[in-house]
Amino acid sequence: MRKSGTLVGTLAAALILACGFGAQAVAASSKAQITDLEHKCAATTTTDELMGCYTTSDDLVVYDIGTPREFDGVKAVRGDFQHFFDTIKNPKVEFVSLHVVTDGRMGLANSVQHFTGTDQAGKPVDMTFRVTDVWQKIAGQWKIIHTHVSFPTDMASGKADMQSKM
Repeated sequence: MRKSGTLVGTLAAALILACGFGAQAVAASSKAQITDLEHKCAATTTTDELMGCYTTSDDLVVYDIGTPREFDGVKAVRGDFQHFFDTIKNPKVEFVSLHVVTDGRMGLANSVQHFTGTDQAGKPVDMTFRVTDVWQKIAGQWKIIHTHVSFPTDMASGKADMQSKM
């Protein structure tokens, strides 16, 4: 009886360890997937490409750098992104930093991004801002369910620090 109890205990411990290592492997794989998706989404050049990164649920909310304060639902977010692509040409994003945390079902990516492009008048646009994306695995695919983009504020002037050097 004692041998079988030891065997059961050993098997249970091995199973617990295997599950723990399995969860770590899933999280590491998910972290790499989200990191790749962050770069892919930042490189999009059309509204349809960018919307492919996002959930199709109307629970989607984006806090973008312009007004209004928030865009609620797929239709509003699509309109915000379309306005962006209509007014900015040659958009380019470089990641200054990117940190991803995930448990394999939900993920959080926060980054500092340097953006360049040209406006409708051909004037250069150059800014650095913060982005937080909340990712959820939906039907086996990672999708953004919330984005928050912001600039630090210079408290003395009350203006956004659009170059955000540190």
